[in-house]
Amino acid sequence: MSRKKHRIEKISRKILRRKRSRNYVFCDTLEMEEFCKAHFEEYHSTSSFGCNVTQLSTGILETQTTCSPIQDVHLEIFKSNQTLLYEEEANTKSVSFCWLDSLATKDEEVLTTISGHQMTRNSIAGFNRINKTGGNIWDIVGANEELCCMSLKWNKLQERINKLNAFNAYARLEECIGIDSDDHASTQLKKLFHDHFNGQPSKKPNSFYDLAIIFLDNEDNESTFDAHRCESTDLIEDMVKLIHEDRAGMPPITLEEITEYLNSNRDSLNTTCRRIFNMDVIELVRRIRLEQTRKAFLTPHSSTGLKEFTKKRTALYYGFKNWKKFEHSYSSYYGETPSQTIDRSNRNIYSFSAWKGE
Repeated sequence: MSRKKHRIEKISRKILRRKRSRNYVFCDTLEMEEFCKAHFEEYHSTSSFGCNVTQLSTGILETQTTCSPIQDVHLEIFKSNQTLLYEEEANTKSVSFCWLDSLATKDEEVLTTISGHQMTRNSIAGFNRINKTGGNIWDIVGANEELCCMSLKWNKLQERINKLNAFNAYARLEECIGIDSDDHASTQLKKLFHDHFNGQPSKKPNSFYDLAIIFLDNEDNESTFDAHRCESTDLIEDMVKLIHEDRAGMPPITLEEITEYLNSNRDSLNTTCRRIFNMDVIELVRRIRLEQTRKAFLTPHSSTGLKEFTKKRTALYYGFKNWKKFEHSYSSYYGETPSQTIDRSNRNIYSFSAWKGE
């Protein structure tokens, strides 16, 4: 490596260490998606990334996220006033560890599900994504539940696992979708995370890696419970991915086609859907397609006039044949009409220069 290149990389590392926590507020899911893509590009510039966010509850959306990255570690606290379905393409670049904070009581019902694992006060989940390349990972983030997320680089995590001879950590990364535990390592990991956001910023990224590995490697604690993949987890992944499928101008996929592709009957799909989303498949399809339509109205890449002129055709493309029923449903769901969404769409400029430290 040349001396000049080495010096540039050294400066970049120092800048990354010095980054302060930054707060962001999003009022629509398209903003969130653009932000997530920018975040992934920052950490993995050679990889492409895609995600989908769908609002599952009814009302005006407002989300808040606080990001505080250090070298090789991305730390984030996320909160939304609406329940969200978050999907992303699995990758082999990073490993996520997510848990909930600020639960008022021990018996409080938790709505958040991470990668198929129903979260509890002691859950850490999301780290099994490395073995799902080409798949579709889904999370449900409950309204007003504070989600703490730590993203570690997989190549560095591998190196430190090998260095510590923590081979049980490999098995749990591949096999578990979540771990419920209040052991010392998980407690210390959460404490390190919270101290970082509360006036004691960490300058030692290896501490996050080592505590995560110790947490994964320890399975002797009697209070520790491992959750594993099940048929319903895979079924939901495949079903949601199918609902999003855009087939080059063809009509949206039908429920009959979904059941045929998944080799499942309608009743079993509805049972699984109600258990996980508290709604049947038809309602989930409707909400995802409403969100797709809204994003088409929000895109800054088309003029306001063109989107207004084609709004009925856009709704039809996503399966809404009756405009008046669609408009009523849309307004009830988002708290604004399609025309109001279109009117403000080109005022939104998705720029994350502040987040990138520019």
